Amino acid sequence: MKMYFEKFVNNIAMPLKKRRGVSQIMGGLLMLAIVVPLGSVVLFSGITEITAFNISMSNTIEYRNNGIQEDLVFEHIRFEPNSKIVTISALNTGSIEIVVDRITLVNMTNQKILFKIDSVASFVPIVLQVQNSTDIDITANFAGTDWSDSGDPTKWEYRISIITARGNFFDTVARPYNT
Repeated sequence: MKMYFEKFVNNIAMPLKKRRGVSQIMGGLLMLAIVVPLGSVVLFSGITEITAFNISMSNTIEYRNNGIQEDLVFEHIRFEPNSKIVTISALNTGSIEIVVDRITLVNMTNQKILFKIDSVASFVPIVLQVQNSTDIDITANFAGTDWSDSGDPTKWEYRISIITARGNFFDTVARPYNT
């Protein structure tokens, strides 16, 4: 039995030849020539990404801090008699100027949107200066010619919403001729 096993071992074993391998110095230089360029690419990409991230974070923090400083008070809402015009008197009580981005007027009784305009800041910016009152005129979209066409106008409630360019939301509820 022992002979049978030795027969397989001797046939499988390869004859040993004396071969000379690459010297350690040449191997080290070859590895260095491969690793250094790849490492420098990874290093410079990482530094660039970290710098871009830091700049983005500082801009975001500044943008949010400015958004916190916005504050708007609706001083007066006037529904112009014999017309469809609503005049909104808004006072900027914050410490930074406000740029109005969206305005909506919704009839809260029947949930109809009477006025909606998106992206005001992109084509006709409405800027509310600090500690300054500004009148904003909007024209409602309804079938009648004035606010009294729908019966008793004091029964209707209207929600007026203003969204700033920084994403802050201010709204109020008003009624025509509620004086």
